[in-house]
Amino acid sequence: MLKSNPNNSDAIINKALCLAELGKYEESLAQLEIVLKKNPDDFDALYNKATTLYDMDRYEEALDAFDCALKLDSNNANALCNKANVLVALGRHNDAISTYNRALQIDPSDVEVLNNIGIVYAGQKQHKKAIGYFELASNRKKDDVDSLCNLGNSFLEIEKYRLAYKCFRQAIKQDPNDFDAVFRLGITCNNLKLPYQALDYFNKILQRDRNNVDVLINKGYSLHLMGKYGGAILCYNKVLEQDPDEMNAIYYKAKSAARQKDVEQTCNLISKLLTLESEHKHEHDHEHEKHEHEHFLEKIQKDSDFNNLKTNANFIASCS
Repeated sequence: MLKSNPNNSDAIINKALCLAELGKYEESLAQLEIVLKKNPDDFDALYNKATTLYDMDRYEEALDAFDCALKLDSNNANALCNKANVLVALGRHNDAISTYNRALQIDPSDVEVLNNIGIVYAGQKQHKKAIGYFELASNRKKDDVDSLCNLGNSFLEIEKYRLAYKCFRQAIKQDPNDFDAVFRLGITCNNLKLPYQALDYFNKILQRDRNNVDVLINKGYSLHLMGKYGGAILCYNKVLEQDPDEMNAIYYKAKSAARQKDVEQTCNLISKLLTLESEHKHEHDHEHEKHEHEHFLEKIQKDSDFNNLKTNANFIASCS
């Protein structure tokens, strides 16, 4: 079409969309600028420029482009939703929620917007609010896997394990290969003390992705709950072969070593873990960055797997 009509705006925009799909973002932007030079008020060109800038992590520029587009069509729900996504990326969560709510006023049944609001609240650990939006999304679109997984994740975070189990089971009925649903269902089964079921789910994922660190750690914990401490340690060792400083793998390996009454290995692992944690904290403090600290010492002190070692001098020394 462009050969016969090189100034056709629709064709140029479609070409830009194809380039963006191929990851050729700069070329896509260049095509959109051709349209915008001719017509600065072309909504489609502005909208696609904004989404492309968002994909390039150029959030401030994307926000400006969405604002320009919304001046032309203030009730465009897609533009409002995507503008809110940019605000989330910029850490402006209250502004994002306000913008999502504007989109909901236009289309109260928009499942994507409902889920996105819930995700913002979940990210702020406001899971009860998040659950309300995820339930609305799930009710609007029955058996939507994303809504079910989001809802299950929030139930999991507030330790409503049976409700989480129900959500993830329903999700894998819709899509048996959905990674998040299968993985989170395995974690939920571990929390429900159903490690044999959890093991089946983790093994299913590992058939496709045998070196997945998170899955190996959780499979190891399933084996730990089953009393198969040697098998659990093998899982953690696979993780540590990939990343010798993976702190969760070290922690869980120490738990299994303690259950095996291997005091020397347990103490060595705890010493390494606490040293790594201290170094990690120091690095972040030095950079003046906010971060969530694992506080492994507190976890170790509360963990019943280490009860038999709490009077052991070597164990006490490793925790000091």
